Amino acid sequence: MILILGALVFTNSCKAQKNSELPEKFFQRWKLDYGTANGKKIEGLPQSPNNDYEFKQNGEYLLYNEDNSFIIGTWEYNTDEKVIYTKRKDGEINGKITDLQSEHITLIPAGKASEGTRFKNFRFHYIPKTN
Repeated sequence: MILILGALVFTNSCKAQKNSELPEKFFQRWKLDYGTANGKKIEGLPQSPNNDYEFKQNGEYLLYNEDNSFIIGTWEYNTDEKVIYTKRKDGEINGKITDLQSEHITLIPAGKASEGTRFKNFRFHYIPKTN
């Protein structure tokens, strides 16, 4: 029992250390500003709240729909690569945040979400959502 408790404390401690490397402003709601494909701006993308992301410190994110309902996924910060991987609820990687700034983030579709699809060369640029 003590061994299990120790493992849980260690795991939570490591997660907290990884989170501490991220700017505090990351843990907020982000709205889609614009997208690019092959370096060209994409026209006609859905407006907020559709495709808003909200990142929680517990390793979950909320991805909002047009009616403000949302799906829940998880995220994981890779300290070696300095990127955040987003995952569907089933654990499948579906995105990678490569440009993490306090005023903007860039999400690149990844895994099955992009392989062999038109999303392979897409970049989605987000800014903080202010009410």
